[in-house]
Amino acid sequence: MNNTDSIKWLLFKVGAVLVMVFSVIYIYFTVSYMKAYNFYSLITLGDVIEYNGKIIICASGIPIIVLVFFFSLRLLLKKGVDPLKTSTSLGRIWGGLSMISICIGLISSFIIPFILMASPYTSCNIGKHSSYYVINPELCKTITP
Repeated sequence: MNNTDSIKWLLFKVGAVLVMVFSVIYIYFTVSYMKAYNFYSLITLGDVIEYNGKIIICASGIPIIVLVFFFSLRLLLKKGVDPLKTSTSLGRIWGGLSMISICIGLISSFIIPFILMASPYTSCNIGKHSSYYVINPELCKTITP
């Protein structure tokens, strides 16, 4: 292996590791923001719902990030710097499901506000409370963001 091939190999492996680190950080922050923005209140439909469309879009992107993570792991464990020649059937299926997940997330992030407007929930359109929906408008005063 000559000098340029060893530099290529090193850059190839370092790039794969950096993409894997980015993937783990993305998943960690998305899950932590889902907890911080009380994403689960949208599922449980209590008296107060906190809705943020960005979290839904980020959460729908997790499957594609998992695919990128395992693709990078496959590149990291591969010998040499040649491109991968074959794709796996599991990778194709997961990629298709990831695209479906992203499409559903994008569509639902735009539809959910209209569903909440048609439901008995009322939006708290006051500064920091703009992402909250409540059954009784008096509950807007009790929310501490």
